[in-house]
Amino acid sequence: MVFHISNYMRETNTWMIRKCRWIFWSLYLAVPIYRNVYWDYLGRRSAWRDYFGGTEAEKIAHAESKRADWGFHPRYEAKLPFSIKTQKYALQTREEAIRDMPRLVTSSTRYGQDK
Repeated sequence: MVFHISNYMRETNTWMIRKCRWIFWSLYLAVPIYRNVYWDYLGRRSAWRDYFGGTEAEKIAHAESKRADWGFHPRYEAKLPFSIKTQKYALQTREEAIRDMPRLVTSSTRYGQDK
């Protein structure tokens, strides 16, 4: 009886090692590949780009040219003449335009007194 149990364990263990050997080797070899490619190479590439990228003024000018406008715009600005928003904004007074701005919380709007 003991022979069958130990034989089963040995065969199962051997099968598992043979079946999963490629997974173990892949993980073992992935660490130096990651270390050399993603960590060192990409870091060196950005360092070379920084070294040969030009003067500090050129880098600042390039960064400013690539910069997007992420400023605060509380109200959608319609650009097309046939837009519904363009027609709506053309008919509004200045006070209605101020009240139409989203996320604008004042003391009068907080308590519902602006109706």
